[in-house]
Amino acid sequence: MSWLQKFLKHEEEKTMKKKLLILVAAMMLVLAACGGKPTLAEWVESEDVTTAEDTINATSASTGMRAEFSAEGEDILVFSCTYLEQLPLDGTSQEDIETYFSSALSGITSTMDPMFTACEQATGVKLQCIRVKYINADGSEVYSYDFANPN
Repeated sequence: MSWLQKFLKHEEEKTMKKKLLILVAAMMLVLAACGGKPTLAEWVESEDVTTAEDTINATSASTGMRAEFSAEGEDILVFSCTYLEQLPLDGTSQEDIETYFSSALSGITSTMDPMFTACEQATGVKLQCIRVKYINADGSEVYSYDFANPN
């Protein structure tokens, strides 16, 4: 295991799950507060979601990541977690990156399931998936994973 893998495993495993759980909790609160049925794109641009992003980012400032919600198409909800400092990934294989992130995310699958129902109730949109993206500080995508709709 390279020094980078050890670093990522030690530093990121804790913060990744914490950050996603905070995102899920905030998203559930925002979805529950929605009064009308906006499109997914309208909803992610709403004041409610912007406020939730601000709250998440203030609460989890120590994680070294910033969260943002967006929509891809009409039925994909995206959580982007952007690293505030560049991860030194030079020399790390894509396979190692994928192994690390998929392992770290595997434990939160059941946490995502209620999000699909809540989003459909709030927007009327049956999501195809919830996409989690990890973005390096330079804007390059480090990893992306789609949680498929179980329904």
